[in-house]
Amino acid sequence: MALLFSLILAICTGPGLLVPEDVRLVDGPKHCQGRVEVKHQGQWGTVCKASWSFAATKVVCRQLGCGRAMLTRKCCNKATQGQGPIWLRKASCSGKESSLEECPAGVWERSNCTHDDDMWVECEDPFELQLVGGDSRCAGRLEVLHKGQWGTVCDDGWGEAADQVVCRQLGCGPSLSPPTKFRRRFGPGAGRIWLDDVACSGKERSLEECPHRFWGRHNCNHAEDVAVVCAEQ
Repeated sequence: MALLFSLILAICTGPGLLVPEDVRLVDGPKHCQGRVEVKHQGQWGTVCKASWSFAATKVVCRQLGCGRAMLTRKCCNKATQGQGPIWLRKASCSGKESSLEECPAGVWERSNCTHDDDMWVECEDPFELQLVGGDSRCAGRLEVLHKGQWGTVCDDGWGEAADQVVCRQLGCGPSLSPPTKFRRRFGPGAGRIWLDDVACSGKERSLEECPHRFWGRHNCNHAEDVAVVCAEQ
């Protein structure tokens, strides 16, 4: 049975029509920035600019647990160029996939590119959030981490759907949707107000997937800080 399955797999995929075994960003200043490398047939190699897109960059950032995609460009100087094979993948990502494996299958092959054409990707740092000022980690004033600094979220545009996304991301139970007066008990924050006009549908896996203004742009004060209360389940 195992042999039959292997034969069927070989016929369906054909030579070179294999998904990447892994992906990484290397030689960058942070985990979420660097030269793109994919592992194919047990060997790490770089990706040529001819086969890459910003949609693929979004997928890589998501797959690595980083924040949103910020930049993709050709790299590199001699110090940050890759070595070994240059894998070329003729595939098209929509940008919504969870990993490169979910992008439409394409052909992996050694390309005619040089390492001058290696791709460089930069993602935001991993999106972290916390609820503070409450009796547990599942209730409190909402704060998000950006550029190494915690800041609050303005309640303009905030709704029950956004509450549910936060509770889901924190691994708590569903939102209890308390009235505004109850939420005020957690007090105003201090320092930066990072997000404003957050508009979630409720289906997002993380708050970073909800549309919002650019980081740090708002017309709020700390009296408008968001607070969330989730069931502890």
